[in-house]
Amino acid sequence: VGDLDGDGKGEVMALGGRGISDTNPLAPLLSPGLYVIESDGDNEFVDLPNIYDFEPDLPDRWRAEQMTIADVDGDGNEELLFGNNGSDNEFDNWYVLSVTGDLGSTTSVPVWNVEARWSSRSTEDFDPVNRGGGSPYGMVAANLDGGDDMEIAMQSWNNFNFTNARATDADTYETVDDDTGWYHASTSDHVALFGCVAVDMDDNGDDEVYCPNFYTGDVAILNYESGEDALTVGEDNIVLDLIPGLSALGITAGDIDMDDQIELIGSGPGYLPGNYNNGDDPQWIAIADFEGGDVEDPDNYSVRLISFPDDNVNQFDTVNRDSLGTMSTYMEAGQQGHEFTSKLAFLGDPDDDDHNELVFATQGVDDTLYVYDEVWDETSESYTRTVSEAEAHGRRAFVRVFSGDGLTSSFTEERVVLPSDYVLHSNYPNPFNPSTTFSFTLPLDKQISVHIYDLTGRRVRTLINNERFTQGTHRATWDGLLESGLPAASGTYIYTLEYGNFMQSRKMLLIK
Repeated sequence: VGDLDGDGKGEVMALGGRGISDTNPLAPLLSPGLYVIESDGDNEFVDLPNIYDFEPDLPDRWRAEQMTIADVDGDGNEELLFGNNGSDNEFDNWYVLSVTGDLGSTTSVPVWNVEARWSSRSTEDFDPVNRGGGSPYGMVAANLDGGDDMEIAMQSWNNFNFTNARATDADTYETVDDDTGWYHASTSDHVALFGCVAVDMDDNGDDEVYCPNFYTGDVAILNYESGEDALTVGEDNIVLDLIPGLSALGITAGDIDMDDQIELIGSGPGYLPGNYNNGDDPQWIAIADFEGGDVEDPDNYSVRLISFPDDNVNQFDTVNRDSLGTMSTYMEAGQQGHEFTSKLAFLGDPDDDDHNELVFATQGVDDTLYVYDEVWDETSESYTRTVSEAEAHGRRAFVRVFSGDGLTSSFTEERVVLPSDYVLHSNYPNPFNPSTTFSFTLPLDKQISVHIYDLTGRRVRTLINNERFTQGTHRATWDGLLESGLPAASGTYIYTLEYGNFMQSRKMLLIK
């Protein structure tokens, strides 16, 4: 998120459009590219996204695990930074983008400027330099050496590869174009999958970059001492297994417990069927406290896991197994695998309650929990499985806001409203004469309209015109009259629930 066009209205940005089925009704509107939705300045995001292609030849895959925004080159305009895991080497690139124009304009198309583009591999078309190889992922702005210019630390999926760049002037960047400009920190194919975080942990005027290892759960550090060249990367700049067990996925930093010392915050160990069977509480997040001293010394960090006892409920499928008359019951992870924390963001104290907050996302959450019956089949020498029960998962939180009030287990779950939470119900009676009634459900207070259309798309009656309704279910009745007051003819009509560019519709039949 940020304000790339500088108009005071924030934008939400994401790379999307990959894998949309041709049968999806929104497919004509959703092509691959950079999706941008701008706020109207009053906490509303009601329009479909604007989609931009900032390359002359659009790749078939835009995929980034970390996107950051900062005024890297100090020109007063923010830049968007991300590494793209493209479908081929040509689009395995780290990008620095800026925009000219208004991202919220309906009359003009803003221009995207590619201020910098570096390949992780040497390519013939635009970047012959080898930068360590692998698929680009992490990309963060940092002041690595304490100088006047900002650096960009980049990480790719190939032996925990690091390479750096520096902004030297407006829209101007430099790198080291030889083997000293990149470094493989691991002999194995390791990666900081969801990116890294930059923070001045020891408050000495330059930033350290902390990166979680997807394969080990340990966190590495990229660090430079006074006088070192931050454009070269070598063994002296990286400690691979600095903080064991802190995070395998996302990472952020902030003073969550308000003790005047920044903490590193990472993903906890997740929640498996064995944890539930043992009565263990889920541990969604882990926190590393820096005790002072050398930031490259593992002994100067301590890790604590934060438990969430309210989440100690069955979140798994149940298997009732009949093994030749011997019955047993056990839990197993569902179709999504198991629930775990992925990306995190430190918020500060946005609600002014004198406690800092953290927002984090969870993945691997199943929509449905199943009960399976298994019976041993001697003929096939395998178990035959059938579904005996299925119910909606009762604990499907995928975004949480954690309050650091003494680091207790207290947290609140932020309500995330989806289009499917707006429901337009069937009308009754149907067919009808002369009137019919239907209801609609709103997940929050909202200004909405309800219209009646004929099959040609012509609006014939407005029942509700941009009126504000409270959260909950409401009813509307159509008396079968047109806007003119005359009776409508027999036939099929469409009634809609609308706000912004959103619309749900249903058909009804008037018979006289």
